[in-house]
Amino acid sequence: MINHLTGLNLTRSDAYRLLAVCFYEPDREMFLEENLCANLAVLMAELSVPVAESCRRMEQGLQENSREELLVEYTALFLGPFGAPAQPYGSVYLDQERQLMGDSTMAIQKIYEEAGVKHETNGPADHIAIELEFMSFLEQRLTQAAATADQAAAADMAAIEARFFNKYLATWAPSLAKAIQAHARLGFYQALSECLLGFISAEQQRLQQSVTLPNS
Repeated sequence: MINHLTGLNLTRSDAYRLLAVCFYEPDREMFLEENLCANLAVLMAELSVPVAESCRRMEQGLQENSREELLVEYTALFLGPFGAPAQPYGSVYLDQERQLMGDSTMAIQKIYEEAGVKHETNGPADHIAIELEFMSFLEQRLTQAAATADQAAAADMAAIEARFFNKYLATWAPSLAKAIQAHARLGFYQALSECLLGFISAEQQRLQQSVTLPNS
């Protein structure tokens, strides 16, 4: 039986996963067929994250722009060709050298391994989509631990989640969101940046509260 807190773990896992999808190369038809924006809005509402209007504008952006227009925007924001204004890699924001595959990337790789995750893609491990997917994975593991009353596993996953989120994801994702806001032309990506900001802010509050609660 899934209790309220376990249900919220599953909801957060899905929210992280859908946000991650939005930061890969856009597949407009799939986004529309799967009702991605509407589903994201439902998840965020269940988590009391006030981004309903941003999700609505994401949907509107998908309706108004073609796949080619979205792909051009995606490329201009995240890929270049002459230096992307919204680099989607954590090391660009966290390391003094401001380059890919920095020390923070290697640290994140070790955290993935600690949690039992193998990073097998060609790109750096600190891409925003991969970090969001990792948070989704951790929430799934917390759900499984709760379902089996495995308190040790739950404590381990919760500790990894708090460390990863507070030291890495939360320290650079807002900067990425603001860079997107400053340079995006299309409504989908402008609204996506707002959704990311709102969710990261809500998660910061949640995780800060969790470490101050007694017996947490």
